[in-house]
Amino acid sequence: MSTLRDVAARAGVSVGTVSRVINREPNVAPALRERVEAAVLELDYQRNMLGRNLRTRRTGAIGVVVPDITAIFFAELVKEIEQVATRAGYSVLIGNSANSQQIEEFYLAKLVENGIDGMILSSSTDPGRLRIRPGAALVAVDRELPGFDLVASDHAAGARAVVQRLADVGHRRIACISGPQLMPVFEQRLAGYSDVAVPLLECEGIDPASYVRVEPLDQMRGIEPATELLTTEPRPTAIFAATDQQAIGVLRACADLGLRVPEDVSVAGFDDIALAQLVSPRLTTVRQPIAEIGRLAVEQLLARIESPDIPPQRRLLPVDLCERESTAPPAHTPT
Repeated sequence: MSTLRDVAARAGVSVGTVSRVINREPNVAPALRERVEAAVLELDYQRNMLGRNLRTRRTGAIGVVVPDITAIFFAELVKEIEQVATRAGYSVLIGNSANSQQIEEFYLAKLVENGIDGMILSSSTDPGRLRIRPGAALVAVDRELPGFDLVASDHAAGARAVVQRLADVGHRRIACISGPQLMPVFEQRLAGYSDVAVPLLECEGIDPASYVRVEPLDQMRGIEPATELLTTEPRPTAIFAATDQQAIGVLRACADLGLRVPEDVSVAGFDDIALAQLVSPRLTTVRQPIAEIGRLAVEQLLARIESPDIPPQRRLLPVDLCERESTAPPAHTPT
């Protein structure tokens, strides 16, 4: 069995540096951290977590709870979180809340019962309804929980950027398919859309509310609301969907109605899941830095476990606009 000294020798660093990397201390140069992490993997080094847990009364486990493990975005996020946590010596318990407040609170009870040391949570519940013990070692990802650490993309800025790009190439009749507005992530994406689209629609004499559809969490397919929008007069020349999965549903609705994308309708999404580049046409979307969200969430949670009294951290990460074949200038600029 490899020892701490074996890892230090393989990485060419001191034992103290190895210890700081394993314990996720921040004062280690990135290059040294990478060498130590590589040596840990090569030697399959595992810390004696049992002895450490007996001393600290910790379990050596963290929880990750997401609203839908079958959603591609959350599946990729959980994978990243698990990889980072495992390298830090923690086991990971994965929970699927199925968009249920009751199930989320069931998992949160494990924090009170000391079943786990901390939790990374992406909640599907109205933040005002969820009961969480103050001071719990909890980091919210993607969806904000007031009073707790947050790691998320800048959803409003991302939505604003993609809708602004549609406007820049000539679109004025831009519709939106969103999710429940009690959830901050969808509220923020709708706000980014509205910043750009509402003034354009009002100039066209169109009621902005008539160009917005909201899907419940247990659906989020995009097909039905897209069909409604695409049979509205005047028909939108572009649709922004709050998730890629909804945007792919819009592509399906367009095909069913005999509409060409992007010649008749431009379609854009949000997340840049792997499927976005496999559909035809490839989807214009907003890329979230999933790997960085996962890494920062684990690092923040471990810091919270070690120092419970540090102030909550709110990290909004920049996003990238990925312009692909599903968007183009409108065939005829609306008058």
